[in-house]
Amino acid sequence: MHETFAHRDRSPDKRYEWERACEIFHSRYNELAFPGGFEGALDRIVAGDPESMEAAICFLEVRPYFFRSGYMFESILRRAKRAPLSQEQVARLQHVIQALAAWRSERSAANGA
Repeated sequence: MHETFAHRDRSPDKRYEWERACEIFHSRYNELAFPGGFEGALDRIVAGDPESMEAAICFLEVRPYFFRSGYMFESILRRAKRAPLSQEQVARLQHVIQALAAWRSERSAANGA
Protein backbone atom coordinates (compact mmCIF):
# COMPACT_ATOMS: atom_id res chain seq x y z
CA MET A 1 0.00 0.00 0.00
CA HIS A 2 2.73 2.47 0.93
CA GLU A 3 4.59 1.96 -2.34
CA THR A 4 1.50 2.45 -4.46
CA PHE A 5 0.27 5.38 -2.33
CA ALA A 6 3.17 7.57 -3.40
CA HIS A 7 2.30 7.13 -7.09
CA ARG A 8 -1.50 6.94 -7.01
CA ASP A 9 -2.10 10.39 -8.50
CA ARG A 10 0.22 9.94 -11.47
CA SER A 11 -2.22 8.09 -13.71
CA PRO A 12 -5.47 6.09 -13.69
CA ASP A 13 -3.42 2.88 -13.80
CA LYS A 14 -1.40 3.94 -10.75
CA ARG A 15 -4.63 4.87 -8.96
CA TYR A 16 -6.01 1.40 -9.75
CA GLU A 17 -2.83 -0.28 -8.44
CA TRP A 18 -3.18 1.65 -5.17
CA GLU A 19 -6.88 0.84 -4.85
CA ARG A 20 -6.15 -2.84 -5.49
CA ALA A 21 -3.39 -2.84 -2.87
CA CYS A 22 -5.85 -1.32 -0.38
CA GLU A 23 -8.47 -3.95 -1.21
CA ILE A 24 -5.97 -6.77 -0.70
CA PHE A 25 -4.79 -5.31 2.61
CA HIS A 26 -8.31 -4.87 3.96
CA SER A 27 -9.40 -8.32 2.81
CA ARG A 28 -6.49 -9.94 4.65
CA TYR A 29 -6.30 -7.68 7.69
CA ASN A 30 -8.46 -9.83 9.96
CA GLU A 31 -6.27 -12.89 9.50
CA LEU A 32 -2.98 -11.00 9.58
CA ALA A 33 -3.75 -8.98 12.70
CA PHE A 34 -4.30 -11.87 15.11
CA PRO A 35 -3.85 -15.65 14.88
CA GLY A 36 -7.18 -17.21 13.96
CA GLY A 37 -8.47 -13.78 12.93
CA PHE A 38 -9.21 -10.78 15.12
CA GLU A 39 -12.91 -11.05 14.36
CA GLY A 40 -14.24 -13.20 17.18
CA ALA A 41 -10.90 -13.23 19.00
CA LEU A 42 -12.21 -11.26 21.96
CA ASP A 43 -15.01 -13.76 22.48
CA ARG A 44 -12.55 -16.66 22.18
CA ILE A 45 -10.30 -15.03 24.77
CA VAL A 46 -13.08 -14.58 27.33
CA ALA A 47 -14.25 -18.14 26.63
CA GLY A 48 -10.77 -19.35 27.56
CA ASP A 49 -9.77 -20.80 24.19
CA PRO A 50 -6.17 -21.91 24.90
CA GLU A 51 -4.70 -20.87 21.53
CA SER A 52 -6.44 -17.50 21.56
CA MET A 53 -5.44 -16.88 25.16
CA GLU A 54 -1.79 -17.64 24.44
CA ALA A 55 -1.87 -15.44 21.34
CA ALA A 56 -3.47 -12.66 23.39
CA ILE A 57 -0.81 -12.80 26.11
CA CYS A 58 1.95 -12.84 23.47
CA PHE A 59 0.33 -9.88 21.68
CA LEU A 60 0.20 -7.94 24.93
CA GLU A 61 3.80 -8.81 25.80
CA VAL A 62 5.18 -7.89 22.39
CA ARG A 63 2.84 -4.96 21.72
CA PRO A 64 3.24 -4.92 17.94
CA TYR A 65 2.80 -1.66 16.08
CA PHE A 66 0.58 -1.68 13.00
CA PHE A 67 -2.72 -0.26 11.75
CA ARG A 68 -5.23 -0.33 14.65
CA SER A 69 -2.86 -2.25 16.96
CA GLY A 70 -3.32 0.27 19.79
CA TYR A 71 -7.07 -0.29 19.73
CA MET A 72 -6.50 -4.04 19.61
CA PHE A 73 -4.08 -3.88 22.54
CA GLU A 74 -6.62 -2.10 24.76
CA SER A 75 -9.45 -4.45 23.73
CA ILE A 76 -7.37 -7.58 24.26
CA LEU A 77 -6.11 -6.32 27.62
CA ARG A 78 -9.65 -5.65 28.89
CA ARG A 79 -10.81 -9.10 27.83
CA ALA A 80 -7.70 -10.90 29.09
CA LYS A 81 -8.31 -9.46 32.56
CA ARG A 82 -11.68 -11.27 32.61
CA ALA A 83 -10.55 -14.50 30.97
CA PRO A 84 -9.77 -17.79 32.69
CA LEU A 85 -5.98 -17.85 32.96
CA SER A 86 -3.37 -20.32 34.10
CA GLN A 87 -1.04 -19.24 36.91
CA GLU A 88 1.71 -18.62 34.36
CA GLN A 89 -0.62 -16.48 32.24
CA VAL A 90 -1.71 -14.50 35.30
CA ALA A 91 1.94 -13.71 36.06
CA ARG A 92 2.63 -12.74 32.46
CA LEU A 93 -0.47 -10.53 32.32
CA GLN A 94 0.50 -8.85 35.60
CA HIS A 95 3.90 -8.08 34.11
CA VAL A 96 2.21 -6.47 31.08
CA ILE A 97 -0.07 -4.41 33.34
CA GLN A 98 2.85 -3.24 35.47
CA ALA A 99 4.92 -2.32 32.41
CA LEU A 100 1.96 -0.42 30.95
CA ALA A 101 1.44 1.49 34.21
CA ALA A 102 5.13 2.41 34.31
CA TRP A 103 5.06 3.54 30.67
CA ARG A 104 1.97 5.68 31.26
CA SER A 105 3.53 7.20 34.37
CA GLU A 106 6.74 8.05 32.51
CA ARG A 107 4.80 9.51 29.60
CA SER A 108 2.68 11.59 31.96
CA ALA A 109 5.77 12.90 33.75
CA ALA A 110 7.46 13.71 30.44
CA ASN A 111 4.40 15.69 29.36
CA GLY A 112 4.46 17.68 32.60
CA ALA A 113 1.22 16.28 33.96
